Amino acid sequence: MSSEHNKLIRITSCIAGTVAIAITVALPLIYFLVSYKYTMGGLETEAEINARNIASIIRSNPDLWKYETPRLYELLARRPRAGHAETRRIFDKGGELVAESTDRLNPPVVSSTYPLKDSGVEVGKIEISRSLAPLLLRVGLVALIGIFLGTAVFISLLMMPKKALNELKRAEERLQHFAQNLQEVNEELKNFAYIISHDLRAPLVNVKGFTGELQACMQELDSITRRRECDLDGNDGKRLTEILETDVPEAIGFITSSVSRMDTLIGLVLKLSRLGHRELKPEPVDLNELVDGILKTLTHQLEQKNAQVSVGMLPEVVQDRVALEQIIGNLLDNAVKYLDPERPGRLEISAEKTHEGYIFNFRDNGRGISLDDQNKVFDIFRRAGKQDVQGDGMGLAYVKALVRRLDGQIWCASEFGEGSTFSFSLPLTEDGMGRV
Repeated sequence: MSSEHNKLIRITSCIAGTVAIAITVALPLIYFLVSYKYTMGGLETEAEINARNIASIIRSNPDLWKYETPRLYELLARRPRAGHAETRRIFDKGGELVAESTDRLNPPVVSSTYPLKDSGVEVGKIEISRSLAPLLLRVGLVALIGIFLGTAVFISLLMMPKKALNELKRAEERLQHFAQNLQEVNEELKNFAYIISHDLRAPLVNVKGFTGELQACMQELDSITRRRECDLDGNDGKRLTEILETDVPEAIGFITSSVSRMDTLIGLVLKLSRLGHRELKPEPVDLNELVDGILKTLTHQLEQKNAQVSVGMLPEVVQDRVALEQIIGNLLDNAVKYLDPERPGRLEISAEKTHEGYIFNFRDNGRGISLDDQNKVFDIFRRAGKQDVQGDGMGLAYVKALVRRLDGQIWCASEFGEGSTFSFSLPLTEDGMGRV
């Protein structure tokens, strides 16, 4: 057992004992204080109400009120609250007992008094007493509950070290995972900035160069037209025709092409950026059904490549269906495109479950990717091998962005001339299914 574990147990034991004692003591104490205050408040209120009722008798007969025994006993018999045994006594100014309505009370007893007044002058008092025995009995029951709760909390807190260590371990693993992802993202941002600046620079250089070419043509046109002896039928006219029909259209064509290329690149980058903003909607997805549907859309391409497809048993996951369709669709489309035309194609799709989630493998016997290019295929605008297949170099970049949004990872293993295996992982939920 590690020293950190022992230290955690000691700290947890101290906390557990403190909390258990606090619950055991505080629960009955708080209940007693609140109930006692409530009882005394009730006694004071009843004493005041009875004093006001007795005051009406005093006002009707100020000198002989204390001899109005039947009326006084009638008032004392009125109990606004049933279920409480009480002793009620009326005393005159000299402290002599005038009337009494008594119940048998078990000690301890608490009392509350209120003065009886006639025209503002005190002529006696009323005293109401009540036993605290029922309250103490309830406090005893609450104390037993407090002991039970304190014991339960103590035992629960003692069980926490193992859970806490497991949580700390999982938190550390998540932190390492996030740190690794952050480092990868930082590296990707650096590569992204370099690739964008490099790929957008080429069209800009073309635009700048052919804009200079247009400017030179315009200057030459201006020079020719400003001559006093401009020979339009000779060399000047020939040069004018060449500039207007060849040089200018050529420069404008290259500028237009470069601008279109820049627009395409910017559009692709914007599309990639929007992948991170679409709201993911998790739902149960049967991957066998999803893969089957995608393969049906590739039937013609598969027949052209004389390709056979083998699909293993795939799980049902709770994921964003659109994201999964885009990920798997791009991977299968890529695999079919780069099959070797010199031999029958073969695609294998499989899944394996680990303690962390699922790993999905897409294996082909296509051209393969050289070792130097394997880390570049997921970068934007980067394509490996011979460029004889139509594409913009964004498919795998989209796939990587989507897999990352699903909190997964993607990688590639390939042997040039033999084939490639693209794999991606998805984490598990608590119910053992893939999650968003």
